[in-house]
Amino acid sequence: MNDAQPVTTTVDEVVAETTALPPPVRETTLTGTGQRWLFELDMLLQSMACFFRVDLHPLSEQGRATLAQRDFTEELRIVRQSLLRLNYLSTEIIGALQAPTLKSDPALSPKLTPADTALVTALYQLTESLFDVRTVVEDLVRTKPVGYHTFTAVGRLLNQSIERSGCRLAAQPEMRTLKPEIQSEALRKLLLGLSDLALRQDLRHVFSSFYRFLRYLDFIQDDLRQDRPLKGTLPIFILVRAETEALIEFIENRLMRLPNLLPDVTDAFDATVYALEMELQKIYGRELAGFAELNQAPPIYARVENAHGLLRDCFQQSLVALAVVFDPGFDGATAFDMFQTKLEQSLHLREDIWRLLCHLRRFESRPEKTAVAPLIERITLFRDTSLRFLMYKDWDEYDRFLDTVQSARNLEELLKTIHLLATFLETLLGQINMRAVLANHPFDYPPLDDE
Repeated sequence: MNDAQPVTTTVDEVVAETTALPPPVRETTLTGTGQRWLFELDMLLQSMACFFRVDLHPLSEQGRATLAQRDFTEELRIVRQSLLRLNYLSTEIIGALQAPTLKSDPALSPKLTPADTALVTALYQLTESLFDVRTVVEDLVRTKPVGYHTFTAVGRLLNQSIERSGCRLAAQPEMRTLKPEIQSEALRKLLLGLSDLALRQDLRHVFSSFYRFLRYLDFIQDDLRQDRPLKGTLPIFILVRAETEALIEFIENRLMRLPNLLPDVTDAFDATVYALEMELQKIYGRELAGFAELNQAPPIYARVENAHGLLRDCFQQSLVALAVVFDPGFDGATAFDMFQTKLEQSLHLREDIWRLLCHLRRFESRPEKTAVAPLIERITLFRDTSLRFLMYKDWDEYDRFLDTVQSARNLEELLKTIHLLATFLETLLGQINMRAVLANHPFDYPPLDDE
């Protein structure tokens, strides 16, 4: 497999790799929540740079065909929401840095590092610049419609304001301490075991990128869990799309052109590109298509949850699939904390769906009035237990089936609904069997014990 078999890293390679690293980091004194605020602020600034690239938006076919006549008021509302969040984060970070070091002596001046001082100055300038842009955005939202050229003009104004503030945090050395690192010790050992230095460095970039994308998705997950307004996640989704497309280009134009790659390695890189491209097409061409125009909370939640889950699974599985090429014994649970949890949930869900499906099919073949009540109890029990492991978009449909079963007036109506529910569960079972975490866990369709 190339000359990428695990070996002991030589001194020359360590020196070469060390000299390729950036200079020592100027660390900010922010810790914990402060660092998370700083990462989120940087993420939102980058997302604003991407958000006005309309080619990255998940527009419907009609919206893309009539771009010149389209109203971008909803997108500007999302921009306004992001600007308010940026202002909040800037204020909180400044407050955390300038807070007295000793609460017992409020007059004590905090000792700021040079990095802290530069950051505070940049954030003050950013807050001032964004105030003017927010005023323009709020006026435009009130005087809608907002045309395509007006929308892109606001984007230029916003990004020029950010540039003038000097607050492109990603370019500042202190931000390196906040970038998500490869968290798996097994993955780090795998990289150090590669004798090809160029391959090692480029593969590290790919793995680090996946961890960074997953960190972005963590903020979407937080919004889902805390029931926050979800339209504001669109800039993050667009940033993920932009950076994933850049990673695809990196793999195709650099990683796959490294010399002496063996066919199985090249095939793995090609498969990764294909998987990423297919998921982007599925998510941004279908799941999120027309997202900005949605007004009802349930479909917005369902779209965000599904898109988030698909992206998360794709990034995790892509990383694990690449790692396995270089270490066949690599375990995905060592790379991601949620990988093992998702596996256990999927195994449990798959078995419960199969058992319920067997009961439904048995009732279809031998419909008896005495079996109706126990069957409804089983359908209800699944709703109250395992249903939570499914996507939100499946909950409402299952609830509708349960309501129809409970309100059936005769055996004929009940059988019709039971058949539709069984078909629905068969489809779900097929989708669950395709989950990445179940790739090495084939389902043997166990027989159902009579009870």
